[in-house]
Amino acid sequence: MGEKRAYKPRKPGGGRKKLKPDYDAGKNLKEQMESAVALHNSEMSLQAIGDALNLNPIKVRKLLITAGVYESEVAEKVQDTFEEYRETQDYKTSMLSTAKALNLSKASVTSYLPYQKGVYFTWVHSS
Repeated sequence: MGEKRAYKPRKPGGGRKKLKPDYDAGKNLKEQMESAVALHNSEMSLQAIGDALNLNPIKVRKLLITAGVYESEVAEKVQDTFEEYRETQDYKTSMLSTAKALNLSKASVTSYLPYQKGVYFTWVHSS
């Protein structure tokens, strides 16, 4: 084998360039949420909001849950059950336990929980 190369520190700002330098997931999510809440406040259905924003109605529901404006018996039951498990389990295990306890699919449980990642802002909604 050859000689070991001396350590050469990297230049700051080096590395792979971002494909979309202006992309901001948090900002996009906030904008989608604000639009969904505005349409929800005008009594539109999830399907109609989805059509207006070019989003799946399930994503619309998740945005409204994250904003704290969507209420349903199932959503409350899923969130309460998840929070109970969350006190003693990690996120993924809590989700699976909730799915099993309520006889729902993992995807259903996820769709009734608020967004976690990409949300770096405090949400304030007016009632």
